Amino acid sequence: MDKKEDIALLLLTNPEFVKWVKEPTEELDIYWNNWMQAHSEKVMDVKEAREILLGLKGPANNVAGEVKSRVLQNILAHEDANEINFHVRRDAHSWLTIKQWYKVAVILVLTSFMGYLLSQFATAESKDKEALVSEPEMLTKATHFGEKLNFKLPDGSSVWLNSGSQLTFPETFDSLERKVYLLGEGYFEVKKDSSRAFKVVSGNIETAALGTSFNIDFFNPNEVFVSLLTGRVEIHSDSANQSYFLDPGEQLQYKQADNHFNITAFSDAETIGWREGLLVFENAAFKEVIAVLERWYGVEIKVTGKPKKPWALSGKYFNQTLDLVLDRMSFIEYFKYEINEKKIHLNFN
Repeated sequence: MDKKEDIALLLLTNPEFVKWVKEPTEELDIYWNNWMQAHSEKVMDVKEAREILLGLKGPANNVAGEVKSRVLQNILAHEDANEINFHVRRDAHSWLTIKQWYKVAVILVLTSFMGYLLSQFATAESKDKEALVSEPEMLTKATHFGEKLNFKLPDGSSVWLNSGSQLTFPETFDSLERKVYLLGEGYFEVKKDSSRAFKVVSGNIETAALGTSFNIDFFNPNEVFVSLLTGRVEIHSDSANQSYFLDPGEQLQYKQADNHFNITAFSDAETIGWREGLLVFENAAFKEVIAVLERWYGVEIKVTGKPKKPWALSGKYFNQTLDLVLDRMSFIEYFKYEINEKKIHLNFN
């Protein structure tokens, strides 16, 4: 047996060395550091044995294969017990005992070590697979001010995003549910799948459906509107610990400030008309009108002065240009305006 391999194998079968490598203590550190100082020519053997125990010498299956091959070859080739210095009496009985012990110990260590490496490798591989399953790549579709977008999700469901909106969803849905995350406003036509609920998270609200069509308005971070056109949905709030079911034609309004829910009827045209270019105001305040116009047309509006009275503007504008909309509004609310490309100036003075 080669002396270098002899030393490495002896270290691998030494319980105190194995314990030092796997569960080091201050006492063991002192002992083995002193041992290496006294046997400087064996430092590389110690390093090799440590690497084998820690599984640092390449992939687990390669390390195990190399160790197994080397150890078995040495055991089979080893005929002279004098090469292994155990500092014991060399009579025939003790030699046989030591030789048997050596073989058994090496095989036991080898078996244990290979089992450990394979279990670690399998655990790591399992964790990697779990990570891939539990953390799929997330995709995001978004619209700028002044634009809208229609697209399909991985399950075949259709989505329309209003201007200034965003939808985040996994590249592939898992086997339990189809969950997406909405900011802004979106209209959903959900492909039916009775085994996996379709869920839209908008702030503190989660809307669950199986095969329905509905609209969610979440432009205001403190308020959510869910409007159901077909099918049935369940709306749940963790913060309020409440759930509500909607039937077609019903709209749920949720106010986050006080966890208040209110269910009313709604007009299809006014709620989802934005998909076809229908801009609708219903008793809208001045700030709301400005925010909607900026988002709808992708412009920036500057205001000089202020309205003489609070606005409660109502009106419908179907695929109309911004100047035509402002013309009609100015006739009612008495202001002047200027359009300079994407910058609009409203003057109430």
